Amino acid sequence: MPYQEFLPDARLRNLVHMYWQVTEYHEVHEQEHRFLPERAVRLNFYAGDSWYGSVQHPSLEPLPTAAIFGMTLGPQRVVSVGLMRVLSVEVYPWGARQLFGWRLGQDLVDLKLTHPWLCRAVCALLAMNAWEEARQMVEDWLLSLQAELGREPGVGVQAATTLYTSLGQARIGTLSEELGLSQRQLERQFLQEVGLNAKTLARLIRFEEAQNRLWLDPHRSLAALAYEVGFSDQAHLTREFQALAQVTPSAFARHTLLRLEQNRHSEPSLVRVAAETPLVPGRWSPGSPDVS
Repeated sequence: MPYQEFLPDARLRNLVHMYWQVTEYHEVHEQEHRFLPERAVRLNFYAGDSWYGSVQHPSLEPLPTAAIFGMTLGPQRVVSVGLMRVLSVEVYPWGARQLFGWRLGQDLVDLKLTHPWLCRAVCALLAMNAWEEARQMVEDWLLSLQAELGREPGVGVQAATTLYTSLGQARIGTLSEELGLSQRQLERQFLQEVGLNAKTLARLIRFEEAQNRLWLDPHRSLAALAYEVGFSDQAHLTREFQALAQVTPSAFARHTLLRLEQNRHSEPSLVRVAAETPLVPGRWSPGSPDVS
């Protein structure tokens, strides 16, 4: 099954961006992945075997079959072996904060420790290829959490929502004026309600937007891309890629072209998917050690 996206129940859309699902079989040369920083918190449910760790260290730990991945400021290494089925829920940071107490810098959370029955049931459904039933079970669970823990959006969430709609280009000073608060008051409310500060969220939104646009069009001008997504210039874009992804945008574009070329010679349907959206958001598989 190629990568597919689904909208959540209308009652959840103030907290949940979307669901996505994918089935992949990893040959030996396809086992290593990098998950790049993203603008959402992910709840992932797996059927299969994966390990994770930092790109700076060779040691890996087993990846829980159900886990919360917080936003990160650097790439994460994941190794997957054989058949993998993944159901992911992309949650806005304030949604993750309300429902799970999330904050930036939080380590990976094993959901089986707090919701063991749900996690076992969802992962069993994925193993049986019962995607619709698995999604419905997760959605019912999220709706119950929202009914218990959800809150009306405060000024911090309102400001964060504007950051998303402006692709990270809204200014906190302007937002504070519009909301009738001092900048310091808004920054304090933002951190409390959203789980990270506005500057960091804007940075992650711009970075992922740049990454996604490069994936869709790896031939595009980096100078034009920098202007489109709110960087001061191409050098600023390159510095952010190196800081957050440990790879330059030009190297990322080369990798994307290489993957498209490989797909073109293997399975034509994957080329169509890649032309529409990343196969798996935030992920790339380094084809060679040269990523400078």
